[in-house]
Amino acid sequence: MAEALPAGAAQDDFILSIGDELSVVMRGQRQAQLKTQITSEGLLIIDQLDPIPAAGRPLGQVREQLESAVAQLYNTDVFLSLTKVNQVNVLIAGHVKNPGRKTLTGFDTVLDALSAAGGIEKTGTLRQIKLIRDGRTTVIDLYGLLIYGSDAADLALRNGDKIMVRPIGPTVAISGGVKRPGIYEILPALQANWTDPAHKSQRLAANDLLDMAGGVLSTAQNRYLRMGMTEGGAENVQDISDPMARVFGDGDILTVERGKERREGTVELVGHARTIGLHALSDTQSLAALLGEEKELQRDTYPLIGVIERWNKADMTRSLIAFPPLLVIAQQYDRKLIDGDIVHLFSHNEIATLRNPETDAQLMQPIATGSSEEAEHLPLDPLIAEFLKERAVFVRGAVRQPGAYPVSAGATLETVLAIAGGATLEANTRSIEISRAVPTEPIDSPLLQPAQRRLNVNLASPEAGGTALGAGDTVRINQKYRKVEDNHVLLVGEIVNPGTYDVMPGDTLGSLLSRAGGMTPQAYADGAVFSRTSERKREEGRFKAQARDLELRLAAMLEERDPDKMPSEREVSSAKDLISQLRQAEALGRITVEADPAILAKNPEQDILLESGDRIFIPKRPMTVRVAGEVLSPAALQFRTQTGPRDYITQAGGYTYNAD
Repeated sequence: MAEALPAGAAQDDFILSIGDELSVVMRGQRQAQLKTQITSEGLLIIDQLDPIPAAGRPLGQVREQLESAVAQLYNTDVFLSLTKVNQVNVLIAGHVKNPGRKTLTGFDTVLDALSAAGGIEKTGTLRQIKLIRDGRTTVIDLYGLLIYGSDAADLALRNGDKIMVRPIGPTVAISGGVKRPGIYEILPALQANWTDPAHKSQRLAANDLLDMAGGVLSTAQNRYLRMGMTEGGAENVQDISDPMARVFGDGDILTVERGKERREGTVELVGHARTIGLHALSDTQSLAALLGEEKELQRDTYPLIGVIERWNKADMTRSLIAFPPLLVIAQQYDRKLIDGDIVHLFSHNEIATLRNPETDAQLMQPIATGSSEEAEHLPLDPLIAEFLKERAVFVRGAVRQPGAYPVSAGATLETVLAIAGGATLEANTRSIEISRAVPTEPIDSPLLQPAQRRLNVNLASPEAGGTALGAGDTVRINQKYRKVEDNHVLLVGEIVNPGTYDVMPGDTLGSLLSRAGGMTPQAYADGAVFSRTSERKREEGRFKAQARDLELRLAAMLEERDPDKMPSEREVSSAKDLISQLRQAEALGRITVEADPAILAKNPEQDILLESGDRIFIPKRPMTVRVAGEVLSPAALQFRTQTGPRDYITQAGGYTYNAD
């Protein structure tokens, strides 16, 4: 059965077979157009022409012979093309997923046949596939196609071909820093080519295996290790110094260990800058070239200190060098950079954690991966953190953000106070105390020459702002008056002018009532409720302590092994409810005070001093008397002047039988 051709014309080297259909077109003295099949005898038969042998011959040769035969006719041209090809039967056996006989076409190749069989199993060979044709065997090695891109082994199929996929042959493994790590099949040893009969596979060099794996990932110094098994079953590791030595055979492993890459001719900028990352040393030979423009720093960059991290080749250690970014941008400071330097810039938030080491916030530094706003964060190097702490100036007193501020050369009182948020409103800037540390090493800046251990500076004087500060110095700003605070109390109830009133030291409850216009006629001074914040906190502490005590006692009872002493589920539930109520209870913080203005005027010693946060409630005088308990008719009765308790009990029906 013939099958239509795939897209495109058949090439002249296509081998014709019995059953293929050819199209013959004649133009000229003789006009003819016909389609004919190659007969079972392998002949192409056309009327008025001698039969032409076609089966087993290339299409181009048959066309040439046909043109030669037609040349005998006067003024006639002939055109020959292949229209349909006969199907071919191919037997595929061995280690494929779907072995058996497959029906294909003459245009299909060995790869098409293997694909029709579902592909080769992992246990099948890729290098010793046998194509049996007319009693002759051709060995097909697919590595030429898979690794090197050559299609020389992808042969066209013929009817009756047999493809045998044998078991996988000897293998080697390649791991480490190569482009295509994996297990590769190698060829078995042939006695004609390999002189050592003990070798069961071909012997390959490290370069041969690297060629299979696509080469190494890095051109840096690499180590090549051969791992194999001895006859006793022990693993043997061998350093390969000669990449051309044929030492790898069946079962061996080539491991490529990548060498450490080393940058040269670069400096790196990390932290809070706009152009973080690597920079060519030829373009940035100094700090001024690297940070020479103001726009290089961001708004959150800390301007008083940066750090150059430099590798000291002499003693194989890191050294840290401080520099002032603010002066570098102002072109008042510069320092030469060398190959491999890392320049660190910090943020205000990072320095804030140095000021407050007791907080849980960690000192963070961005990774140089592009924009610092999008960078991830890692904890700052402990060595750099300690380096910054050693160079701190301590600012205390009436400033908005007191704490430690690391500084470098050229730091002045004015810049440090500005970074600390400035002096507060109540600060006494005319007497700023500076306690100066004695330096333990030579000072590299003429601006920082401590003349005395302690001095007072008047910030109002023109030259005071330029006072130099160095590591270990302490700046203290005293207060002119007490810090501004919102001190107020709340007065509500039967007051002529209730509301919130500010208080000052020495204010009392009597003076507050007088400021509020006194009490209304309906006020009940003896029922005043006075609540204080400090008492509320103490009361809440007592509630929580009682709750903890109950929890401990309940836990001890639950661990009791004696069944008679074990609490019931109802008792446990009640205890838990009580504990929950104690924890959630809102404390009142009530203090018993005298609130009658007349009594306070006669006895000033009973007049309590007020504190910020106090709350005073003056209730209305009650006009009823409540009679409850063992009486016949408990009720709220109207208050009458000069009426005694027995009269109210009588109005409530008198005592019950069980009254005490």
